Amino acid sequence: MRIDRLAAPELSELWSLREDVTVGFDGDDVLLRTPWGRRTVPRPARSVREALRRMLLGPVSLANVVPGFPGYDVPEEHWDDASRELLTVLDAHQDVVVRHLAVGATVCLSVLPVAPRAGFRPTSAEPGGRARLRDDVLVRREGRTTVLHSPRLHHRLELHGPEAERLLHWLSGRRDGTPAHPPPAVARAARCYAAAAGLLAERVAPGGGSPGFAQGLLNGKEDSL
Repeated sequence: MRIDRLAAPELSELWSLREDVTVGFDGDDVLLRTPWGRRTVPRPARSVREALRRMLLGPVSLANVVPGFPGYDVPEEHWDDASRELLTVLDAHQDVVVRHLAVGATVCLSVLPVAPRAGFRPTSAEPGGRARLRDDVLVRREGRTTVLHSPRLHHRLELHGPEAERLLHWLSGRRDGTPAHPPPAVARAARCYAAAAGLLAERVAPGGGSPGFAQGLLNGKEDSL
C-alpha cells in the first residue's frame, strides 16, 4: 500500500474521572467519593454503571459502552435515549469528569475540572478568528505535559504528546513561523474545548502576533505558579 493512501489517525473524544475520585458499586445505587464530598447516583442504568466503571480506569470512548454515543458537535435533538440517559448523569457530575481529545490512540488534550462548580459543555460553535488565550492564562510545563490554567477558571487544560506545541501555538493565535497547523478536526475541537473551559477571549494581538503573556513559554521560558 502506498504511504499517501494510508488514512490519517482519527480524532476521538474520551472521558474519565478525576484520579482522586473513587466509586462504589455495591447495592443498587452508585456512590462517588469526590474531593468535595460524597454523592449518590440512584439506581443507574446498566450502561451508566459500566461507563463509570470504565471511566474510573482512565480515558475511554463512551461509544464502546453506548453505541452511537454523540460527539461534542452533535446537537441534542440527535441524541438517542441511551446516550441522553448517560449524558444526563455525567452532566450532573461535571466537576469530577475529565474530557479528552485523542488522535489515534494518543491523547493530545485534556480538560480537568478543579472546582466544585465546574461546568463543561463544548459545542460545535467554533470560536471566532480573533479568539485567543486570555491574558490571565498561565502556561507551564509539568514533565512532558503543557498546562494552561487561570486562578479565575474552574478548569485547567493539558496538552500532551507530539501535538502539544502545535496546539499551544494554535490556541495562542500564532500563525506565522510556527510548527505546521494541527489537522483541521483536531484544531477545531481543541478551540471548542478551550472555549468551553473559559480559556479563550475575542481580541486582536498587537501586530497580528501571539499575545505576550504566552511568549515566555513559547520562547523557552516557563511561567510558574
